[in-house]
Amino acid sequence: VERSRGLGDVYKRQGLFSCGSLQVQVANVQEIQQNRTAYNRVKIQGKVINIAPFLGTGAYEIQDSTSSIWVISNSLPNLGDELIIQGKVQYKSIPIAGNEEGEVYIEEQEKLQPNSGNK
Repeated sequence: VERSRGLGDVYKRQGLFSCGSLQVQVANVQEIQQNRTAYNRVKIQGKVINIAPFLGTGAYEIQDSTSSIWVISNSLPNLGDELIIQGKVQYKSIPIAGNEEGEVYIEEQEKLQPNSGNK
């Protein structure tokens, strides 16, 4: 997980996931949403709970034990899949009547461990 310069240590609330001999540091979704400026690229683990296909691309919602977040991707997983992904944290500002109603999301860069939950 990479973080921006000059920010406090947000790694204290992250988990460590072991995948055979490969160890991947996984951030929790709630921490990413609450401290979006502290993250540039992240690895998250969770279950696919929603899918939104678009022409040529799509999005899916992934949920961990803390919260859920939307992921923009060129290849959509199946509902119920358990994934570990790496991606870039993005924020879309949506000002409505003077209030900020923006959304944090992840732009997927790589699926590290696709695991179909529909076996």
